[in-house]
Amino acid sequence: MLRKKKFEDELQFYQNSKDDDKIRHHLGRAHVLSQNSVTKHLYVHWLMFAYALKNMDLKETFGQLLRLFVTIPGHMMGRVPRGNIGWSTVGLTEVMQVPEDLKSVLTE
Repeated sequence: MLRKKKFEDELQFYQNSKDDDKIRHHLGRAHVLSQNSVTKHLYVHWLMFAYALKNMDLKETFGQLLRLFVTIPGHMMGRVPRGNIGWSTVGLTEVMQVPEDLKSVLTE
């Protein structure tokens, strides 16, 4: 239940932010929290795709399209890299350090 609340909080912070760095930060954290659910995971990549499109960031737009296509197969194969923030600036399969405040939430 705590993970769901934290996920919703991160989406709320994202929606209320006007600063690009904060938007990317909170969507990245929402991505980390979404990785246990294929639907939430896809939803966060959809938000990232829409954000990239809105900002006319072609590299990120294509990076998010790729991620939208590989999310379901990744879940089916059990290949969802823990801690990955989901942006195209990091590799698709790159395991990343989980932020300290999210570690306990991810183990519930």
